[in-house]
Amino acid sequence: MTVEAAAPGLVRPAGVRPARSWSDAEYEFAIAVPPDEPEIRRLVGSVAMPGAVSVRFAREPDYGLGATIMGDPCDVIVARRLADGVLAGILCRGERRVLLNGEERRVGYIGQIRAAPGFRGRWLLQRGLPLFRELGPPDMLYEGVVASENPRARALLLERRPPGGLHAVRLSGLTSLALLLRPRRLHGAPGLRVAQGSADELDEVVAFLRRVGAGRQLFPAHRVADFSDGRTLRNLAPEDLAIGRREGRIVGVVGAWDQRAYKQEVVEAYGPSLRRIRPAYDLAARFSGAKPLPRVGEQIQVAFAAPVCIENDDPAVFRALLDRAMERARTHGLAMLMAGFADADPLLAEARRTIHVTYRSDLFLFSWATAAPAAGLDARLPYCEIATL
Repeated sequence: MTVEAAAPGLVRPAGVRPARSWSDAEYEFAIAVPPDEPEIRRLVGSVAMPGAVSVRFAREPDYGLGATIMGDPCDVIVARRLADGVLAGILCRGERRVLLNGEERRVGYIGQIRAAPGFRGRWLLQRGLPLFRELGPPDMLYEGVVASENPRARALLLERRPPGGLHAVRLSGLTSLALLLRPRRLHGAPGLRVAQGSADELDEVVAFLRRVGAGRQLFPAHRVADFSDGRTLRNLAPEDLAIGRREGRIVGVVGAWDQRAYKQEVVEAYGPSLRRIRPAYDLAARFSGAKPLPRVGEQIQVAFAAPVCIENDDPAVFRALLDRAMERARTHGLAMLMAGFADADPLLAEARRTIHVTYRSDLFLFSWATAAPAAGLDARLPYCEIATL
C-alpha cells in the first residue's frame, strides 16, 4: 500500500487527518476531492437500484450535501482506472454516534456502493478495502443495509468469501414503507397533546430521544447541535417534529424530514405488479386527494419519517404522531412518507395500516476484528435511520 497526502476530502471536515490513496495494478482508490464531485454525481444519478420501483438516486446540486448526513467524518472513496483516469466506482464510509446496549458508541457505516457501467464484476469493493479499512479504528463495527432485491450487492458482501477479511452478520430484516399521503382524519390518543416542535424544546426533545432511543440498538445518539450544524440533520428543522405530551411530559417524537433540496429519488421503471395496478391506483389516488404515481423519469416527492421514538412503543401515540408527520409532509407538496422498521418492531404493524408500497432489506453489522460482530449486543430491537442511507 502506498500512503500519501492529498487535498481535503469531499465532505470530511477540515482539521481531520489528510486523505490517503491506495493503488493496485489496475485501479487507484482515493478519498474524493472537490474536483471529483461532478463525476460522482453523474455516476450516482445514472445507476438504478432494483425493487418494486426501480429508482435512481440523484444528488443535485452537490453530492457532498447529502453525504454529510451519512456520518461525521464521511469519506467518499473513488476508484479510477490507472490507464486513463476513468471513474470506475465509489464507496462511502462514515462514522456515527449511536446507542449500543444503551450506551453511546461510535460505529461506522458502509454504503453508496456504485460501479459504473463496464466496471461491474471487477471486484472493485475488495480491491478498495485496504484503504477503507485503514481509515478507521481496527475494532470498529460497521452497519450497512442491503436490499433484498439487489442480488449483486448481496453476493458481493455476503454470499462469497468475505472481502478483505470483512465479517458480516445479519442483525434484522428491515421493512421500509412508502406511505401514501392524502387528506385524512387525524387520530388522537387519551390524554395526548400533539404539537409542532420548536427550537426552545430541543434540549428536552434530545434528552427524550437519548433516553427512550436507548431501548433500540443503533438508535442515533442525537445532540442539540445536530439540529443547527447544517450537516448532521440537514434540512430537518425543529418545526418538522411532531411531539406528543402527556401531562406536559414528552412521550413520543416523529419527524418529517424533507431532503429534496439535496437528494432525489427518480423512477427508472416499475415492476410487473405495480405496472398492472398503476392505472387503478392513479384513479383511486385522484379521488382520495392523493398524488398519482410519478411517471418514469420523474422524481418521487418523498420525505422520511425520522426520527421515530415512542415511549413504551405505544401504538396510539405512534399513530397520532405519524398522522401529524404525514400531514406536514403532504402540506409541503409531498406524495409519500418513507418509514423504516426492523421486522420485529411492534410499530411496523401500525404503520402498515396506511396504504403503502413495501421495500425489503436486511440490516447487517460488519467487522474486521471479529467473526461475530453482534456477539456483544443484547436483545434490544435494532433501529435503522433509513433517511441517512
